[in-house]
Amino acid sequence: MTGRIAAEIRDEPAAIRATLAASRDAAGETAEVLVAGGVRRVHLIGNGTSYHSSLAAALVHRRLANADDPLVLAWTAGEFRHYAPDLADGDAVVGISASGEFRDVIAVTEALKGRIPTVAIVHNPGSALTGLADHVILSAGGPSSVPVMTKTFASTLTAAILLLGELLGDDRAEDTVTALTAAAGDAEEAIDRSAPLVDALADDLAAAEHVFVVGSGGGYVAALEGALKLKEMALIHAEGSESWEMASGAATLIGPSSTVVALAPNGRGRDAVLDVTRHCAEWGARIVEIAPEAAIPGADHLPLATAAEEDLASLSALPPLALLADALARVRGIDPDVPAWTERYRSQGLTHVIGAGEPR
Repeated sequence: MTGRIAAEIRDEPAAIRATLAASRDAAGETAEVLVAGGVRRVHLIGNGTSYHSSLAAALVHRRLANADDPLVLAWTAGEFRHYAPDLADGDAVVGISASGEFRDVIAVTEALKGRIPTVAIVHNPGSALTGLADHVILSAGGPSSVPVMTKTFASTLTAAILLLGELLGDDRAEDTVTALTAAAGDAEEAIDRSAPLVDALADDLAAAEHVFVVGSGGGYVAALEGALKLKEMALIHAEGSESWEMASGAATLIGPSSTVVALAPNGRGRDAVLDVTRHCAEWGARIVEIAPEAAIPGADHLPLATAAEEDLASLSALPPLALLADALARVRGIDPDVPAWTERYRSQGLTHVIGAGEPR
């Protein structure tokens, strides 16, 4: 397991811890200002991986929030830019962009300047977004020089969850830090235990045509991001699905040409993930369980920490799948560190994309 992306995946636990140490003060100060200003709705915006960060952070907030706490909504930045809701006193917009250069996040932040409080969560301190937002929370863990976000996803997601935890205040802010700290350890265990297994599994999956990644709750958001990583790295058709939805739409397609990856950390949704995955096995699909222990006969298994929380699956359960995507790319003759698709992004004006070897 070699290459820059693989190294960044292995760096994710350290990046989570570094962000906790470096970003909590800024998160607390920003939350204090927003609360003092009477914030009632927080709009998290981002695209691609950063949109998944918005979804994951909003989910953690929902699990902890009371009826009197601010409402947190996750949007794609493009939707928010072109179909903006009515905004008033009590609204705040948090733009997540690891590069700090994504055009829709910049456009929204620029348009709202002086009208609505704006917050930027970025990994690049010299970015355009850091000069536009009212408040900036920098994630940590070191620079990235690859276009596929893995380490920076973990860092910016950690920073976003930190901010929302601080908005909740009381013991819940400290509980959030405790949970994120535990997630770093859980991610480390998952990486250490899964890394020796992914190369052989990738060899077996090299000819896979369709990959479905299924999860519940926080595992569903991780499934969306995991499917994106399979597409970006291995250039394979992949689809993320929520367990109960998987039982209808995707079930019509799954068969012997399909591989189903079950993200099944311990939690309330685990039984639903395993139930639909067992049906997929009956329909002839190849099964990969990413779980504390194997539960489906004949399935391949990448292990997770027993203590890994379902709500934080994007931090603690996603790394084994990212490692598999990297290994699968290489066995398919693809160098995920230097993907051909970056030029396709740039041709659309998406200049935020970081090219391999280019300065951040």
